[in-house]
Amino acid sequence: SLTDGAEWNELLDNKHVKNRGIVGDILQGFVERLEPILKGQPKKLFIMGGVNDISHAVSGDSIARATEKLIVMVKKRSPRTKVYLQSMLPFNNDVRLWKNLKNREQVVVEGNAALEKVARRQGVTWINLYPLFVDAEGKLRRELTNDGLHLLGQGYIIWRDAIKPYVK
Repeated sequence: SLTDGAEWNELLDNKHVKNRGIVGDILQGFVERLEPILKGQPKKLFIMGGVNDISHAVSGDSIARATEKLIVMVKKRSPRTKVYLQSMLPFNNDVRLWKNLKNREQVVVEGNAALEKVARRQGVTWINLYPLFVDAEGKLRRELTNDGLHLLGQGYIIWRDAIKPYVK
């Protein structure tokens, strides 16, 4: 839903950018929808996922394994595609309680550490967005969200600015 929440082609001023984010999607959904994307042999593929998996009680290591499986599929079926793996963002249950994420903030931290290792192991670019969005308490900065999970416009601008150098 985070990716889906923005018009990335407009934010990045690039008509070739295609947004494949879906609200509520989990990593298995990414895998199931990958083939039509890879048929187009994209030049670049930006991946971010995992928080919805956390809400289904999936561990950070399991998220990393599923993401690595996805990256291996991309590399096999579209070897010229450059892959960019983005960290998961924090959430903030003080703004609104997401009961399936209650007391699960540390899973994001653990998952991001495991995802960074996946990026190194697979030779893909790691983009650590987490520090740009987290407050001193390890939660999504309040001014960037109205529900503790999804981003407001200012959050998308921060995200855009972080990935823009990789898009060009």
